[in-house]
Amino acid sequence: MPVSFRPAEELKPDDVCAFLFAGTGSAGVPDLVSPTRWSPAAARAVEDVLDAVQEGLPRTGWPSLRAILLENPGGYRAAARAPGVAQLCGYAASVAVDRALRTGGIQPGHAVGQSFGEIAALVCAGAFAIADGARMAVALVEVLARHGAGGGMGMLEAGEEATRAVIAAADAPEVVVACLNAPEVTVVSGPDKPLEAVLAEAAPRGVRAVRLAVPYLSHHPAMAGADEEWYAAIRGFPQRPLRVRVHSPVRGRAYTDADDLHRALADCVVSPVRLPEALRAVHAAGATVFTEAGPGSALCRCARLSVPDARTLAPLRERPSAGRPAAPPSGAAGASPAEGKSAAGISPAPGREGELHDGH
Repeated sequence: MPVSFRPAEELKPDDVCAFLFAGTGSAGVPDLVSPTRWSPAAARAVEDVLDAVQEGLPRTGWPSLRAILLENPGGYRAAARAPGVAQLCGYAASVAVDRALRTGGIQPGHAVGQSFGEIAALVCAGAFAIADGARMAVALVEVLARHGAGGGMGMLEAGEEATRAVIAAADAPEVVVACLNAPEVTVVSGPDKPLEAVLAEAAPRGVRAVRLAVPYLSHHPAMAGADEEWYAAIRGFPQRPLRVRVHSPVRGRAYTDADDLHRALADCVVSPVRLPEALRAVHAAGATVFTEAGPGSALCRCARLSVPDARTLAPLRERPSAGRPAAPPSGAAGASPAEGKSAAGISPAPGREGELHDGH
């Protein structure tokens, strides 16, 4: 990422950006060093966000996010082995990129959060404080680990109907459609053994399928009760008026200030995510550029598969591990090079992609 990168120069004067906030599950390492080089204002924004997120973390048992994301990023992978650290770093990176982009002249007209990413989307829309969003994320990780143990998630490169056919052929009714990420990309969730049966059944049908790096159930009816527990844990955090239109892939509409947004977040634990419908609705509402607020370009690629001729802006690549060359942004299904301009530029609509993100 060149030091001279200025995000606003990638846009037309009349562009309206939709900021996209990804869920967890990507193995990518957030490169927050890059936006600190965009400008002094962007550097201050990133540092302020990391300090605010740290304020929301428990005082003991958590590393310094500033240390592992800015001061010594080579230590990220070791630190991320601790439960919850990768999720909180992902949340911090999303909010930090949002704030850094704004210092460069890019203001979101819309926001879409994918599952766990709804926390960051609502924080960036002004509904919750950054530190409170971190507290919500910590509580969610704890609830999911406790209630969702013994299960996981997988991704199939197939539409929803074809995915349900694979589930039926595997005789695994415990597995459900959890997320539709793109028209031909579906995420399933279920207990370990039935989930593995579904993934194995996909191959002879010519459907590419992978187990995702999500060590618990989510978006699954069996998580009923976990949603109520998380709701009880977060409902006391103050809800503020929305300053950006946030469209939910779970509720299928834009939120309003009349909504109980704590309840809306809790619904994500059990209910499925339908990302293409949300992306199309945001595009119909006037968004002209889908912008990845976070590392990589997973949701930008979902947008290009869901919205014909979608234009995207992915300003932040993942940071490569020490000792290996820079690679394209990695997602739950692997990586593929960015098309068109570099990952920091506006890209036109491509064909099928590899990095489509897991959906939690």
